[in-house]
Amino acid sequence: MAIALDATVPAAAAATGASGASPPAAPGPLDRTATAAGSARALAAVGPGREVGAGTRLAHFRLERLLGQGGMGQVWLATDLALDRPVAIKLLPAATAGDPDRRARLVREARSQARLVHPNVCHIYFIGEEDGLLFFAMEYVRGETLARRLERGPLPPDEALELTRMAAAGLRAADAAGFTHRDIKPSNLMIDHHGVLKVMDFGLVASSPTPEPGAAGGGAAPDDAPVAASALVGPPLYMAPEQGRGEAVDRRADIYALGATLHHMIAGAPPFAGDTAADLLGQHQSALRPRLTATAPLPRAATLADEVVARMMAKRAADRPADYDEVLALLTRASTVHTRPAGMWVRAAAAAIDLLVTALVVLPLTLVTPFLDDDVLMTAVWLVGWPLALARWGATPGRALFELAVVPDRGRGRVRFLQAVLRYLAEYGPLTLGGAVADLGTALDHALLRTAGIALAVAGVAYVAIEVARAALRSVDKRPLWDRLAGTRTCYRPRAAAGSP
Repeated sequence: MAIALDATVPAAAAATGASGASPPAAPGPLDRTATAAGSARALAAVGPGREVGAGTRLAHFRLERLLGQGGMGQVWLATDLALDRPVAIKLLPAATAGDPDRRARLVREARSQARLVHPNVCHIYFIGEEDGLLFFAMEYVRGETLARRLERGPLPPDEALELTRMAAAGLRAADAAGFTHRDIKPSNLMIDHHGVLKVMDFGLVASSPTPEPGAAGGGAAPDDAPVAASALVGPPLYMAPEQGRGEAVDRRADIYALGATLHHMIAGAPPFAGDTAADLLGQHQSALRPRLTATAPLPRAATLADEVVARMMAKRAADRPADYDEVLALLTRASTVHTRPAGMWVRAAAAAIDLLVTALVVLPLTLVTPFLDDDVLMTAVWLVGWPLALARWGATPGRALFELAVVPDRGRGRVRFLQAVLRYLAEYGPLTLGGAVADLGTALDHALLRTAGIALAVAGVAYVAIEVARAALRSVDKRPLWDRLAGTRTCYRPRAAAGSP
């Protein structure tokens, strides 16, 4: 399979690695491992370089065939003669072998990528120079780029969400090392023959400034970066608005580009189209993104994915997920592979068991505390006890028995207690109020009040049943009114994502 290079990659140099500091220059001339690739003496000594072809030896690697080339280099399939394994060699061709900016970018790309050891990042093995040709050896991924895969058409939403999840996991590792990729697009995402996605091409990597809460863009770019994190570099089809304006960027620019890539996977085309880069950048700034439900082959299945894309591609950086943990949570919950919404019958069975458990808890209490009304105790357990259980464990006894969980619809972590109380009030409020009115009517010997209370309680039971049925049959995520009001979601417990760190 061919590792493709995008010929449109800008030739501008990128920022430094994780610490934001320029790599230290070694005192001597450039050696075979390019440990002094940034030294003035080494750059001055480089000639025009020699032409390469199949069979050319570079250090202990033998070039076999050209896989791809672009503005910033060539990629060759090669054989590691020392370990007898295939590798991919990225090198500067002879015409640009002496360009200091391109040499610096290639070294930065290799050093940045070499610091990341993650199953969703392409690994770097070696960097060196031979007869004026600067190159590095990296993992050879047997498979195809996401761009090549998309040439055959869009992906099913769950498959697209899973590939995006793997890309987000790799970018989280880069972010933890202090990098902003700045060049996320389908041609820089490789899918191997096992279906594992790997992030590639860290040629535009910049040090990640720390985002300030509520800021529209990222923090300040490091002063010692060769090209600031605010330099206008990257793919315009997927570029975040603040990156297009030349502002400082952080992880949220990569999150935007990854969201645009997710849109492309499901819709079969990038979110915006234009004849010029300026036109594309302008659309990213202000145009409305087409809904996936209008363009995807499976509109109902694309609804949850569209909500995730909308969050990731928010025009303001502050409105996007704050970090990759939140992105991963959103992707997991939108995927039926990892998080399946609970249906009508399992919800009803869980509620019946919760009601039985409530009765078993209340009955002994009424025997030892006869001064407490059993309806009051039932209401206390239903509106206080179970919300506490949701806030602490994410489930009530009935839900736990059926492997269900109540989770926040956005973000990560547990449901808050007040969220859970609001949820129960919206679900069982009419029934509880009806029971209280009926009891009051009985106590006052007021027949009309008692009848009204019973009618309200019956309406409360019907409301719950009808709303659960409506959500199960008409809503793709099966969220009834109380889940929407409280910002929660009822689903089967999320499955562990394969390959998650």
